[in-house]
Amino acid sequence: MAAAVDALGGLDVLVNAAGILRSSHTDQTTLDQFQQVIQVNLVGTFLMIREAIPALLEGTDSAVVNFSSTSAMFAHPYMAAYAASKGGVQSMTHALAAEYAKQGIRFTSVQPGSISSGMTDGSGQSKQSVGPGLPEDADMSLFMKLAPAIGQGFAGPESVAGVVAMLASADGKFITGTEVRIDGGTHF
Repeated sequence: MAAAVDALGGLDVLVNAAGILRSSHTDQTTLDQFQQVIQVNLVGTFLMIREAIPALLEGTDSAVVNFSSTSAMFAHPYMAAYAASKGGVQSMTHALAAEYAKQGIRFTSVQPGSISSGMTDGSGQSKQSVGPGLPEDADMSLFMKLAPAIGQGFAGPESVAGVVAMLASADGKFITGTEVRIDGGTHF
């Protein structure tokens, strides 16, 4: 973070978009697997924010946009560790918004769902699973209610990028302590 701040001459916006998804039956999830998801998704987000806060306090109209997920609020089977990590990101976002509001840093999160990415199309998953990282014996009927209401299937990442850009910009200057769900109406 220090090297980035030095190279950029300051910091006004931080977007925490790194994350991993490991899907499995919960009774078959090892503690190491669970902790890996929490470590990357929740602890990684915390560490980036902690290290960025001094520069953000010096910035102009500073904003942090964290990636949560629709999994934080809605049941997505085989994803307990992921849901816990993203629920933590969402709760932390609310706490930080309250803590730093008077100091001029806005905190928001986006909740992507039904978005095509390496995480959802399986290209970013381990070889131990089928499809988008699901167990080989996954009950696909559990996913029937998770289809987008608008459009034809999953949306591209640009659907999320535009919202992130708005939240990080002056257009989002009156938005803090909340999340924006981007899922094509999958979760009404």
